[in-house]
Amino acid sequence: MKKLFHKALSIFASFSLLAGIVPISSVAEGQISVGTVDMTSEASTLEEYYGRGGSISEFYPPTILTDQSYNEYNLGDYLDANNKAVYAEFVKLVNPSIEKFTVQLPETVSFQSKSQPPTDDEFFNAVFGSCASAMDAASYDNPEIFWLDQNNTEVGAENISYTFNWRTKIYTYTFNKLTFTPAYSSGFSSIDEVMEFKEKLETAADNFNVTGETTAEKLKCIHDTIAKFTTYDMSGRFTGNCLSALVTPGAVCEGYAKGFKLMCDRIGVPCVCIFGNYDLENSTAHMWNYVQMEDGLWYAVDVTWDDLDGKNGLELRDTYFLKGADEFNVNHTPCSEYIVIKLTYPELASKNYNWSANITTTSTTAETTSATSSTTAKSTSTTKKTTTISSSKTTTTFSAAKTTTLSFTSTTTTSAPEEFEYGDLNHDGKVTIADLVYCASDVLTIEKAKYSCDLNDDGRVDVYDVVIMRQLLYAKMLAAVKDRS
Repeated sequence: MKKLFHKALSIFASFSLLAGIVPISSVAEGQISVGTVDMTSEASTLEEYYGRGGSISEFYPPTILTDQSYNEYNLGDYLDANNKAVYAEFVKLVNPSIEKFTVQLPETVSFQSKSQPPTDDEFFNAVFGSCASAMDAASYDNPEIFWLDQNNTEVGAENISYTFNWRTKIYTYTFNKLTFTPAYSSGFSSIDEVMEFKEKLETAADNFNVTGETTAEKLKCIHDTIAKFTTYDMSGRFTGNCLSALVTPGAVCEGYAKGFKLMCDRIGVPCVCIFGNYDLENSTAHMWNYVQMEDGLWYAVDVTWDDLDGKNGLELRDTYFLKGADEFNVNHTPCSEYIVIKLTYPELASKNYNWSANITTTSTTAETTSATSSTTAKSTSTTKKTTTISSSKTTTTFSAAKTTTLSFTSTTTTSAPEEFEYGDLNHDGKVTIADLVYCASDVLTIEKAKYSCDLNDDGRVDVYDVVIMRQLLYAKMLAAVKDRS
């Protein structure tokens, strides 16, 4: 962080009068000094904050609201007053703009320090504690803001006022405005290019045909279509946003989750993106979704872990579809507080949602490539009702020499694939020490595993997967001992 204050020029009543600070007054017989620092030209980013090892701020606990009704849940509704004000401005970025804007905070931010200027941690916690949760919530609630590079969006405080108490030797700093300069992802060459791909994603979403009569059937259709369209690819161009799930294949968990969320929004099913399985030491995490069904309860969906890719990228399962906490949270841990972010998630139902194992879904592979202007499609007739989704919401994607736009127009009927318990790596129908040996042999290159041993879904099989397998077996052993007792 740039130094906010300069070398002292003179001593007059208060030794804290510095260049660039305009003294306002001294009161209480010289015990209190008051001043203001113009911070208009100062700005920092979340990337800088995270790079310094920033931690959760203690200043701004979120305001927890009462439960919301069906069709009305947004993470942004559960923020504190200042973050909510920032959120209201960031959701406007569904219409891309990199123009600087200012947010008037409804509550003055105040923090104390023993130093002049305040330490970097003190200042960054105060600034980002007032906006970082809003930035994430806006992105999770509105996948259409895919173009925004949150970590490199500049954030600054308009003015920093201070008082210094000579008796306690404590500085109290306050501000009530934040300025933001949005940054688009480095994959874009210009904001004009952002606007071009905004139309491409809108077309893909508008042409996404959802089949099914029940909510569960429609969600399964979205789940299957995304899984069949994209593949897990950490090197993909749009991995972390909905474009990778709807426009150009090659996604990581965030891309799967945001694509699923966007299409749930289109059919009016409440859906939330959930951040979790956070490992700060190894800088890894995961993302999935919660959806609210007609019974008013929330159930989990993890499209990423259900996409097995396999032959032609079309192998999938429904192991993590509409699951309750008792089963889902065995290997999923929601994280509502990380770095400086604080969010409030819906409470997950304890039991799985009861849905039919044999449902008709949409799996479309109609492709149009800009390079060849050719279209291929495969379809199988179905007796299920087809719903065409259209929306005024729009989004954008990166430029590519060869861009494939998917038109989801055909349908096929699939049955639920064979399921295996988490940890049953050798697919013998049970989780035992044999699975640990199976995984270890793969990691040590003793014998190549026929089935994937990637337990932590990081795109590779390594010693961490062996550790997870050992922990899973240990947990099962403890559970067995407890049951016998």
